[in-house]
Amino acid sequence: MLYGHPSRSKAVTITAAVLLLFLGAHVLRSHPPSVPRWRTADGEAVVGEQANVKIDPEILPCQKLPGAEDVVVVMRTGATEIQDKLPVHFNTTFRCYGDTIIFSDYAETFQGHQVHDVFASMDPTLKITHSDFELYTRLLQHGRESLSEDELSGKASFEGSKSGKGDNPGWKLDKWKFLPMMNETLKLRPDKKWYLFVEPDSYPVYSNMLQWLERLDPTKPHYYGSEVQIGPDIFAHGGSTFVMSKSAIELGAKYYAERRQEWDDFTDGHWAGDCVLGKELREAGAPLEFSWPMFQGGHPEKMDFTEKKGNSKLWCAPALSYHHFSPTEMQGMWDFEQAWVRSRLDKVSAEENPDKRWSFWRDHSDILEHRDVFREFVWPRIRLEHPGFWNNLSPEAIDDTAGGNEDYCRHICQENADCLQYSLGRDGCSISTREVMLGEKQIGYKSGWLLDRVEKWMDGMDDCVNYEGWTVT
Repeated sequence: MLYGHPSRSKAVTITAAVLLLFLGAHVLRSHPPSVPRWRTADGEAVVGEQANVKIDPEILPCQKLPGAEDVVVVMRTGATEIQDKLPVHFNTTFRCYGDTIIFSDYAETFQGHQVHDVFASMDPTLKITHSDFELYTRLLQHGRESLSEDELSGKASFEGSKSGKGDNPGWKLDKWKFLPMMNETLKLRPDKKWYLFVEPDSYPVYSNMLQWLERLDPTKPHYYGSEVQIGPDIFAHGGSTFVMSKSAIELGAKYYAERRQEWDDFTDGHWAGDCVLGKELREAGAPLEFSWPMFQGGHPEKMDFTEKKGNSKLWCAPALSYHHFSPTEMQGMWDFEQAWVRSRLDKVSAEENPDKRWSFWRDHSDILEHRDVFREFVWPRIRLEHPGFWNNLSPEAIDDTAGGNEDYCRHICQENADCLQYSLGRDGCSISTREVMLGEKQIGYKSGWLLDRVEKWMDGMDDCVNYEGWTVT
């Protein structure tokens, strides 16, 4: 698999009607696992008519999930993006995490949160002499005020090229963060069972993550994530989030500490820090354990949900992560997850047996799967009107349609029995006969879906016999 694979799988809130319909009609899938105890809290989620799911600001479904005390969430960011991309987490994901560490290329107190210098213990000579650290040196001397406008990331989340983001100084510095981040994390939190590494535009599905990690053994050297490959090296894609057990991070930190010069030299000659980390962990005795399709490197509105590999079918797998969220989309996805957990708690709150009342996730229908994200998070947005410019990323170009209009493009789709959606752009009409995507606003494009066919497509995708459940246990 090439490095770009996670980007193939790429926010919006659910409406009250769709949520109630799902809770009333969703077919239970059998796969009853042993489960941890999840505790409920008082308070109801208020769903606005057609708009955002509103969560009680004082009582969140995620705040008392068992297992959070065993996990530290490690946020890797940088001075060029922190102002635009991190604040949304303080009112969303960070409210759920039991413990967090923030690492950057500049130490500061940011909106009341301590941000640690990930390079604090690196070779001083390297930091002074290597051109990649010019930005770091400038930040130490003059702070974030020294950054120019074109060095700032903005709020959008974009795909990098196969070789990264070129001459962007923040990107060039980022590859150096992975190995020292591992060692600095272990110094700050030596006694955690699990270490979850995230980025500001990554979305870990935390309720699922805790449920999954509770089944695994942290005393074994586990390193999990979405597998990608550069040359001979297979590693966990950083933007998809990745997880290390206590045993794995101890092995990796020790191996790096004993061979710093060797690994700093290797990092210097590479462009992807997540690949450097994966290679180092493999040599240290903690090779990657493939965890796709639970971990995803794309945005759910732009993903191909039909992907299948071996015995794993993306549509049917539990969702552990997504990537490339803007701050607004991050808020929407977080609201959606809180509503999902709340609905599960509500479902069991009426249990007559008090021993069962505080325990849910008792059957597989209570695990948030990728198909649930599509049906309850993406599909409601597809059903809305998109009167403005919109590109739903239909991949199959139709020859000799440049200059046509939207009605003609829709007609082409209707005449093809397999067509699910269409888009009209500068080069003409494109359709999709296999996957369905919401896509994104883009000037110069018009898009549409054949909604009745998409509903049948979803029903056909629901053949998940032998594909349900955690793909790694």
